[in-house]
Amino acid sequence: MKAVVLKFGGSTLKDRTDLENIKRIIETQQPFVLVVSAVNGVTDMLSSALNDIGNTDVDAFLSNLDSVYQHFLDKFSSSLHERVYAIENFLRGAKLIGEVPPFVYDYVISQGERCSSLLLTMYLNQEGIPCEEMLPETFGLVTDGTFGNATVNLKLTQTNVKKYFRENQNYVVPGFYGVHEGKVNVLGRGGSDYTATSLAYCLDAKSIKLYKDVPGFMSSDPKTVSTAKVIKQLSYAEAAELSYFGAKILHHASMEPAMKKNIPVYIYDVHTLMETKEANTVICANSCISDNVVKSISSTEDIAVIQFNGDNVGRVPGILGTIASAFAKENVNIKSVVTSQTSINVLVSKHDVPLCMHIIENMEIPQVQNIVYKTDISLIAAVGDGLLQHHSIAARIFSAVSKQKVNVEMISAGASDVTMYFIVRATDREKALKAIHEAFFGGE
Repeated sequence: MKAVVLKFGGSTLKDRTDLENIKRIIETQQPFVLVVSAVNGVTDMLSSALNDIGNTDVDAFLSNLDSVYQHFLDKFSSSLHERVYAIENFLRGAKLIGEVPPFVYDYVISQGERCSSLLLTMYLNQEGIPCEEMLPETFGLVTDGTFGNATVNLKLTQTNVKKYFRENQNYVVPGFYGVHEGKVNVLGRGGSDYTATSLAYCLDAKSIKLYKDVPGFMSSDPKTVSTAKVIKQLSYAEAAELSYFGAKILHHASMEPAMKKNIPVYIYDVHTLMETKEANTVICANSCISDNVVKSISSTEDIAVIQFNGDNVGRVPGILGTIASAFAKENVNIKSVVTSQTSINVLVSKHDVPLCMHIIENMEIPQVQNIVYKTDISLIAAVGDGLLQHHSIAARIFSAVSKQKVNVEMISAGASDVTMYFIVRATDREKALKAIHEAFFGGE
């Protein structure tokens, strides 16, 4: 089925006119598989209700959620009302026991996508674009069973998709989640991108088009660097590394399915679609080394370093394995590891630090004499094909940072052919980003 896979994020679904825009964009791109996110703000609403379940007024909350979705239609829809209220028992049960089990959390927080897919299906059929809603639990978008941040099992999902999806048929699919043994698992924030690329893999789609309310990938975060420029072309590896190291344009795992089938990914800014039909950023297999070599400088503050110190920790076999194994059992992702004779530095998400502290309390490693937690830090990554083959790049980066009197606490290069990253204090993040961007892309 050589369909095109289209994905619309929640920020492109704010009011009724957005439905009209979606119709205008997709009506000439049939057959399509349309992946949709929750309406703008709904996932945050659901998350807030779950995180404060003891104080959540279930009736008021559901009434408010229903009004958000009914607002898009000319008249009341009982089908949409029933879809919204399908989570009522989950909310009441969680409120009764005073906590939200992981399987309940994932089911409820993904309800926004299910409501959006029904809304879009109803609207498009009403407007003369025949399409069918297809839910992940119906056709079997299979995950590894991890709650909160699941991985798609592409092989099993492809088998299921080929049984359910028909040639020349338009489909609307809710993004953000899959299923494992009957339970819903969400794919993490931005997971609808991952749904879209996974379906494209399963369908051997000719392209993936992601419609967002931002201008695609940029040379840095425009909120910090006002002179940031749009990047017209990226390789899969570059896009994956930028997403992993802080760029919030794409889900961090979304490039893998596209890369495996060599399916091009086009990112469009819905605000400029009427002016130009060109994609803002194209992601494909072709490597394109720019004059600067560095394509973008990204950063994240969701990073922490756990430093295991001891006279011989770097050379005693098994210590790193013990740490990694203990973290893996609790689903803590280790982002990177930097070692020396006297120190093992483990990089994790800042949000995982409390859990890591609990895990470490129950670990016995005689060689570790003390443990230091560094949380007031930022990670800055320079990404670009050919970066490690040009020796002057590192010098330019650290010269720019040095001129701003920014202290670099840790450096790593070589883990990826297209990335070099380093750690600075959180208070120096903005200064460092601006300095490096000016060195490679110029100032005002």
